[in-house]
Amino acid sequence: MSIFSQDEEFMDNIKKQPPSSLSNTDQSKAEKELADLQLQKQKQLLQQNQIFLNDLFQDNSTQPIRIKNVQITNGEQYRDSFIAKQFEPLLENKVLSLENYLHTIESISKNFMKLGIVENILCNTHQINQQNSNGFVGFKKNLSGGSAINVVPVFNVLPIKKFMAKTGTNIGNGEGDGYIQFQLRNIFGGAENLTFDAITGTKTSSSYLINFNQPINSNADYIFDSSVSINSRKLDWIQSNVHSKNLINKIYTQYNNSFLNHEIILENSLKNLDNYGSKSFQVMKQCGESIKSSIAYNLIYDSRNNKHLPFKGTLFQLGIEYNGIFKKFNKYPFLKIASLSQTAYHLPWINSHLLYTNKCGLLYSLAKNGETSILDRFYIGGPNDVRAFTLNGLGPKDKNSFIGGDLFSVGGVSIFTDIPYYKESNFKFHNFINWGKIVKYNQKLTLLQNFKKLGGSYCLSCGFGILYNHPMARFELNFVLPLVANENDSIRKGIQYGIGVSFL
Repeated sequence: MSIFSQDEEFMDNIKKQPPSSLSNTDQSKAEKELADLQLQKQKQLLQQNQIFLNDLFQDNSTQPIRIKNVQITNGEQYRDSFIAKQFEPLLENKVLSLENYLHTIESISKNFMKLGIVENILCNTHQINQQNSNGFVGFKKNLSGGSAINVVPVFNVLPIKKFMAKTGTNIGNGEGDGYIQFQLRNIFGGAENLTFDAITGTKTSSSYLINFNQPINSNADYIFDSSVSINSRKLDWIQSNVHSKNLINKIYTQYNNSFLNHEIILENSLKNLDNYGSKSFQVMKQCGESIKSSIAYNLIYDSRNNKHLPFKGTLFQLGIEYNGIFKKFNKYPFLKIASLSQTAYHLPWINSHLLYTNKCGLLYSLAKNGETSILDRFYIGGPNDVRAFTLNGLGPKDKNSFIGGDLFSVGGVSIFTDIPYYKESNFKFHNFINWGKIVKYNQKLTLLQNFKKLGGSYCLSCGFGILYNHPMARFELNFVLPLVANENDSIRKGIQYGIGVSFL
């Protein structure tokens, strides 16, 4: 008999009750009032039961709990060493308080979920040798005693299918593609996953990727990820194709109770730039093969309530990359630093939300001639970036090609408002102002003098429109107007649509 699941099942039963049959459009006034009263009664009952449970847990939060053993259903899907590592906090033969016990159970369940090896997991706690005369376990009575309660947590697990194949589309940043994907999950019983992707689309003519990832030492907080890819991609802003062969190894964290995470990335790639229409001397000069061997570190703080359209919380990212591990082969060694900050605010007096975003970055060449690769430079502009300009259509331009810059700063302020009578809808009205500037770094000047070049003459745009926040991506349809632009910038006035997961 479970001591913790009975009240939860009672609450779940209330939630699962079907709505009243009186909710038809042809209800009379009396029927609607009766339906409202029944709904209010259910809400009050649920609220009272929640208060009761909270009081019980608060009153007995220090009650000692001793775990006799741990059980798991469908445990044959995982190897013994992996299961032992997950349940290690419960098997240390220590007496835990009720509060710590519940936190440990929650953390273990989250570990299984974030590793993607279960479709669902539910833990029931069974008390042993402490039943009343009628066989019912008394929660309040048992928890009020001084001695530790002996319990057995039982994890009921629904494992994921080991093999999966799917097809679909990816959209965003002014492009779209179709893909076919094969996945082998939990291959060796320790959350090891192997994925094969084949992609073709508007900008990516062909791409093949094999990815393998697994937790390090069976610890769900630390993941090792390795991928090998071969792809060909069209870069319209420099009228060229780039053919890449990449080997990327990454270690990253995914903590349960922390907004702060880290990434360490080791990248080795062979890239071939193929010019098909650019008249730029820089593009023609850099055509051919180049090798990149870099190591990067990313710090990520993310407390937002939604990744695509946050209404509260803060995002901060800081990335540092060094290219030049194999100096003999790296033609364009560099040090790159980039940051992103985003904060969402609630504006109750106008019933809206404000989102402020700022991005900046520096690419510093370590080559003797101070030259940077066109493929490593920053690019700004587009429906997901500085709106009212074409994709990567801002900044330095050589002939008919936008060749990017080494130093940039962009920002934006957006206000999201509910659509009247559809406040719970994922559709929102959108008003925004965007600005940005990108320049070439001059190594003959000091760092401060280069940053002063970002001090004025920003490109500026504004607009309004409607957006839809889908769980997989965000869709925008805006009327945009460039307010300030430079002579070489490629502007976009009128209707502009954007699709993706990251917006300015």
